[in-house]
Amino acid sequence: VALLSSLKAMYAVQIPETVSAGQQFTVNVGGQLMSVPVPAGYGPGMTINVQAPPQVAPTPVMGAPVAPMQAVGPPMPVVAGVAITPDAAKEAYTNTAGDKVKLIDSATAGILATVDDFTIRQRVKFWEALSQGCFEQSNTYDVFDAHGNHLFIVQEQSDDCERCCCAPYHSLQARFKLVNSTQRVWKTRGEIETLPTAFTADRVGCCAKPCLGCFICTDDCKDGLWVHAGDAQVPTGTTFAPLEHTVGYATQPSCGGFFVPTVNLMHRDRPGGAEGFEPLAKVEGPCCWGGCSELCFSSEFLVSTMGRETENAKLQLGDLAVITKQRPRDCGSFAKEMFTDSDIFTMAFKPGHNLSPQQKATMMASLILTDYMFFENDNGMCYCEGSKLHITLCNTYCCGHTCPCKVVLDGNNNNGGGG
Repeated sequence: VALLSSLKAMYAVQIPETVSAGQQFTVNVGGQLMSVPVPAGYGPGMTINVQAPPQVAPTPVMGAPVAPMQAVGPPMPVVAGVAITPDAAKEAYTNTAGDKVKLIDSATAGILATVDDFTIRQRVKFWEALSQGCFEQSNTYDVFDAHGNHLFIVQEQSDDCERCCCAPYHSLQARFKLVNSTQRVWKTRGEIETLPTAFTADRVGCCAKPCLGCFICTDDCKDGLWVHAGDAQVPTGTTFAPLEHTVGYATQPSCGGFFVPTVNLMHRDRPGGAEGFEPLAKVEGPCCWGGCSELCFSSEFLVSTMGRETENAKLQLGDLAVITKQRPRDCGSFAKEMFTDSDIFTMAFKPGHNLSPQQKATMMASLILTDYMFFENDNGMCYCEGSKLHITLCNTYCCGHTCPCKVVLDGNNNNGGGG
């Protein structure tokens, strides 16, 4: 992103932090994309002059009020840079492990190949926070890289009735919309829908799996999702088997990992149906998380290499990546943690992971699943039930079922206290 001073058709453009001398980056001038080379001797954060195409006129931006008799400078148009340039994406994609069955578009694949550190911020939904979860709204997440570049917006698509009655175990589609901007992009729900869909995670909810969230006895008790390249092309919550454009899926192991929250990830290794998928990774969380402990501690989920022989084994190696649900760092985050279910996650891939873009896409989708499975309970810290106040200290896990550890204070206690 660069603030530019306009002189006829000349612009002063700030070089993005991820681009160095000899490379190119893309700017958006008046709705037209321009590829700008970085001259020798220039580097990130420095400013270079760029001449806009003749048909592009400078876009005026309302400036701040000025004092009387003060000279007013020329208008300052804004040029939005592309976070990951096509050349950089192509180079990164060439230097990483390739997908054997290429289904995701090249732009998305290049971004996933380029970036190894992601931050996922869940947006606060006003009516949901005001009603304390009585009015459940669809989730929206913003995905950034380590430099703050806005890469994706993840928009939940789900049935209003099922979401309000069954959340967080409802059927949904999490659509990863491609942004790829050097500045944060704020868009309404309708505007988000117009963005291209990079890939989609489709989750079958409790209407088709009534035992979801209970102790895992059969496959119908297992939570999970399917990851499709582009749009899902099927109604929400109706993927029960891989489709031609399915790149991977997530499911729970037998008995759900016993006392460790566990999700197994599979990736497409060859064309075909279920036989075209091989084990990819195991996501394993902490034994205690959530409740009031979220105010003080971050929760780490280790992503480990998994084979056929370890699908039902405990690994906790973290040799591929680490997913972290961040604890609040300031007063605003503290209040947001207490009164909303808006969370901040990071996903850091380990150096030398040798993962392909579609494998990374499956892992990113598993992060969204992790949020719904373990962190989407409204009033997760405390709630009132009649005259009793329930305070959840933390959550524990047993064979697919979340077990809260809580203290109950009874306002009708004869002693006037509680316990």
